[in-house]
Amino acid sequence: MPKRKSKPGFPSAFVTLAVVAALAFAGGEAYRLLRSDGGRLTVARWFGHRDPARITALVGRQIHRGLEALGVPEDSLRDLGPGPPGGGPVPGAPRADLPEAPPTVRWRVGLSPEQSPLQVNYAISHFVEEAGGIVIAGHEREGHAGETIVTMLLGVPGRPTHEVTLVRAGRREEPAGGRRARVALVLFGLADDPERAAAAFALPAPFAVALPPGTPASTALFRGAHRAGREVVLHLPLEPINYPQVSPGPGTVLVTMKPAEITGLTRRYLDQADPVAAVANAMGSLATQDMTVMSAVYRELRRRRVPFLHTTPVAGAVCRPLAAKLGVVYEVPDAVVDAETRGSDPRALDRRWDAVLAAARSRGRAIVWMRATPLTRAWLPRAVESRRLGEVDLVPLSAVLRRPAEL
Repeated sequence: MPKRKSKPGFPSAFVTLAVVAALAFAGGEAYRLLRSDGGRLTVARWFGHRDPARITALVGRQIHRGLEALGVPEDSLRDLGPGPPGGGPVPGAPRADLPEAPPTVRWRVGLSPEQSPLQVNYAISHFVEEAGGIVIAGHEREGHAGETIVTMLLGVPGRPTHEVTLVRAGRREEPAGGRRARVALVLFGLADDPERAAAAFALPAPFAVALPPGTPASTALFRGAHRAGREVVLHLPLEPINYPQVSPGPGTVLVTMKPAEITGLTRRYLDQADPVAAVANAMGSLATQDMTVMSAVYRELRRRRVPFLHTTPVAGAVCRPLAAKLGVVYEVPDAVVDAETRGSDPRALDRRWDAVLAAARSRGRAIVWMRATPLTRAWLPRAVESRRLGEVDLVPLSAVLRRPAEL
């Protein structure tokens, strides 16, 4: 009986060809990656710094990309030379944050009053990290002349290459005949008396209103504010210490929630209030210290390009540095007027308002957060008369809030 012929196997030549083609493709992609800035920086991170000059040049190129993305002119950058011996270049940084070696390059970048140090910080961090570098440290402080100074230390692990100092001149009062000071007023607490909110919306003065989501009256309040032409600040309820004995109201964002749940809740609240000029915290002494909670909130604010207005920040809050890292515009009201609004005598409120206006004339701008009470509603029309304001213009909140830049 003749032997049955076995079926031919899969052609080994084809398999070999496929393997060779795959290896060639992988090799080509690896070569292309290693020739890129990101590939070179990644190799430096994982396999050591065999060419320090090349690493410095690669990180510097990404810093330039970040400056160009926000329209910072090339001639705004000044080379200060290498860092001082012994390290420790970043003013105010804890010693544990600083590497032993000083940065190879120190740059000073001057910003115009209209440019946001926070956004420039984010753009530089974005391009450096995207290419495989890291931000080793970053700190913000105020200079002696009122200027904002942001110092960043960048490079690869174990080797700082650049210290970049962003300097934006302080906003000061201009001489007579120059630009007038601007004050944006935000009234909060209107949800405490929703039946009288419509009358407050109609007061003859420009102001924004901070309104909470998630209450039975929220939808009607948002609609009423928009009909009256008021800018709306979403007063986001965040978990305070000692919750629920202390509570900002229903629908509070809790630290026990999952990040996706927090982002989704923030999105629903923004949809309910839309359009909004900003989001502000209602309480939140615990939540604003939680990196996970605020990252989830900021994720939605970043997507919608909505600023965060941080009222009465607590000492351990992570909101400012996290906003700089994630590219969310962050502001703190220059004044919070609360206790003076709770009585029946307007004299204390008059004195506080005069002090607020004087400070605004000195700085050139101010955001004022004020509780809406029966006293406030009766007092406000007289307080915003032109003879009382003097060299101050009361303007919409959006006129003084910085806006996120597109990268």
